Amino acid sequence: MSFVSTRPRRTQAERSAATQAALLDATVECLVEAGYSATTTTEVTRRAGVSLGALLHHFPTKADLLAAAVAHVLELRQAEFRKAMSDIDMGADRLDAAIDQLWAAESGPAFVAWVELWIAARTDPDLAVAVRALGLEFDRSSREIFRELFPAEEYPDADFLEQGMRFAFSLMDGVALRGLVLRPVDATPVEMLKRIARQFIAQPDDARGEIT
Repeated sequence: MSFVSTRPRRTQAERSAATQAALLDATVECLVEAGYSATTTTEVTRRAGVSLGALLHHFPTKADLLAAAVAHVLELRQAEFRKAMSDIDMGADRLDAAIDQLWAAESGPAFVAWVELWIAARTDPDLAVAVRALGLEFDRSSREIFRELFPAEEYPDADFLEQGMRFAFSLMDGVALRGLVLRPVDATPVEMLKRIARQFIAQPDDARGEIT
């Protein structure tokens, strides 16, 4: 007895999307495990299980592949960030929980891949354009998420969102970057950030102005 599969055949668009996804996932994996210099088209196609011709069909140059990888990494970071924020119990201390979840997102593979691209962009003008533009998009979407978590009616001070979030990301980026080389990671600055954030929110506007 023969059986005929009832699974619908994938369309050309679906096959194309699957190939692109496999190539981008392989690029990110290679960036994380081997670093930027070892992320070659040959290695990416090997990891993705596709031919070099398939890669060149979707990404004619390595610059095209890396630009797409920047966007892919950004999507991964945004997805991790949104999930982390959505997992916060609204009955808990949102400030502490938000900082904890931010730190967890900073220690994931997407951050490592982003660092590799970010450093490479220093000497690659084309890559720098993509990294800069998508970095700004990540900042914009992060502010939207923070505003949902800390609504204006509860936290009317614009500095809390604009300056506080920028400071938090800068500090965590630095701590996580050191942690890529120095093990174990010293997360003490992250705990200090919680104390600074509470003091900042608790201070009246006039007292805060004297500090700055």
